[in-house]
Amino acid sequence: MDLRPFTILSLCAGVGGLDLGLRVAQPNARTVCFVEIEAYAAAILATRMEQDALDQAPIWTDLRTFDGKPWCGLVDCITAGYPCQPFSVAGKQLGDKDPRHLWPDVFRVV
Repeated sequence: MDLRPFTILSLCAGVGGLDLGLRVAQPNARTVCFVEIEAYAAAILATRMEQDALDQAPIWTDLRTFDGKPWCGLVDCITAGYPCQPFSVAGKQLGDKDPRHLWPDVFRVV
């Protein structure tokens, strides 16, 4: 069995739910960087790191200014729980005119 870390870059990380799930599914998974703009969610990420529920890793606060190039070749997986509100039928469906439309930034990093 390969025990080397399976490294993850977590975009729009929220409170780390995807990372927690990957840690259960892949015990050698290691998140090396989180990107999360919401202060409350970032605080929960930090608390979960302190509790060893999540890996110790930097938290970048804005996907729009995040440069993914330094991570190229260093991560095995990129996750992104980016907002669906710009396209959701429950919202105004502003699409790319919605300031929460982050797909172009996710695509840029990937």
